[in-house]
Amino acid sequence: MTVTVIVMAKNEERNIEACLDSASGVDEILVLDDHSQDGTASLAEARGARVIRRQLANFADQMNFGASEARGDWIFILDADERFTPGLLEAIRKHLAQGPAAVGTVLRRNFAFGRRHRFGPLKADRVPRLFPRGAVRWQGLVHAQPVFSLPEKPLGALRHYTYRDWDHYFRKLDQYAGLWADDAHKKGKTPSSWTIWTHLLWNQFKMFIINLGLLGGPVCWALCFLNGEYTLKKYLRLQDLNGGSRAGADFPEP
Repeated sequence: MTVTVIVMAKNEERNIEACLDSASGVDEILVLDDHSQDGTASLAEARGARVIRRQLANFADQMNFGASEARGDWIFILDADERFTPGLLEAIRKHLAQGPAAVGTVLRRNFAFGRRHRFGPLKADRVPRLFPRGAVRWQGLVHAQPVFSLPEKPLGALRHYTYRDWDHYFRKLDQYAGLWADDAHKKGKTPSSWTIWTHLLWNQFKMFIINLGLLGGPVCWALCFLNGEYTLKKYLRLQDLNGGSRAGADFPEP
């Protein structure tokens, strides 16, 4: 059984070498380069990766394309800002040798602002990443979700080096809020003001209590609050796309 690691990248010069080096030893590395303007593609090729330059329409479309281009029997999805931990490749090999076919999940440990985060929005999460080729499709514009019918089996862990600094964080949240609102608008979602505030309150309860954000210290507290702001922002943008706030529509123009 062979494995193709698929990496989507755009202007990831600072990450791509460490990312690909961490996955060295797999049968194939396929980099889908969204016409980077830095040295991402050339650095990936120098590391032995097969690079396909393809404009990103949306994340699900790009992942489905990559899966169709992979040459391995199995595919592993790896972001450019992620790294294999020692032992993960060995765990993958054992998983493939044991059978029967099952989707492999990994524990993603999140690092941001120079340290690892254990609580709140960046608490470690388990995500499906290893799939038999042809047994999965992705859907969704923002955080594309894999759709499959196979059972899941836990494997090793990934290190996820996410936000470099606060400017990077705010730019990403603004981008994701806009993408989410566009996708929700196309699907015909029309949330009420009550729905929006319910989602916001649930988000804060989840971040601070369920994800133990209260234990994380000042930076984690800020991230919990800002995650709520992201929730509010994406729904307010959706309201704008749907023609404005229903509450505002009840009042005449001055």
